Amino acid sequence: MKNFKNSIESYEHSLTIFDKLYEYDDFMDSLQVVADMGCGSGLDINWWATLMSRDDPPEPHNYTCYAVDKNIKQLEVSVLENSNVVPVEGNFETRLIPRQIDFIWCHNSFQFVTNPLNTLKLWNENMNVNGMMVLTIPQHQGHQYNRLVTRSFSNCFYHYNICNLMYMLAVSGFDCKDCFFRKSVNDSWLYAAVYKSEIAPLPASTTWHDLVGLNLVNDSVAQSLNKYGHVRQEDILVNWLDKDFYRIRD
Repeated sequence: MKNFKNSIESYEHSLTIFDKLYEYDDFMDSLQVVADMGCGSGLDINWWATLMSRDDPPEPHNYTCYAVDKNIKQLEVSVLENSNVVPVEGNFETRLIPRQIDFIWCHNSFQFVTNPLNTLKLWNENMNVNGMMVLTIPQHQGHQYNRLVTRSFSNCFYHYNICNLMYMLAVSGFDCKDCFFRKSVNDSWLYAAVYKSEIAPLPASTTWHDLVGLNLVNDSVAQSLNKYGHVRQEDILVNWLDKDFYRIRD
């Protein structure tokens, strides 16, 4: 069966996020170095490598684009023809890029990470302060027609939800207060767009209360924590890149 990461279907899913990011002109203009962690055939990093501004006339952004994957041979020849694409072969759970990054893109790859907390810490340390990371992760457990369903795929050892994803991101030094998340009913994908904060990655023993004290999580999380002593997913209110607010229901 064809790997979803290498398919047109995967790229079309990525485009739904790219279209939202593209509307943020100042942010897009501020980027210089972009990395795609788990780039597959490279359709996503090709979007970044060939991106034009919304100016009149349009100008090429000409980002330096790192295409990171365990198997760089998957990259399409047309992607490698871009002079600003730098292929990097290796396990992205280790530090592979020799310079600081402004933007990390990881679509349908993070679920294969064997040490997620350490990986997020390394990525954080490899980024410039206020750099952004966008994660898109399939959720393998949820409700369908009032039934709890769970799917287990080879090489995927963890299930993610908004709560534990936000917890790990904040502990890893990402700002989960001024941030973007999304998880919609009947959509199996988790979306997160977070900035690197000025706070260095924290130890694994860090609590939700610690994160509230450091102002790393949003007000709805703090309110849930103060009321129940733990964070409840149904209490979390987040907004996405489309600037709409979402209550996490599933």
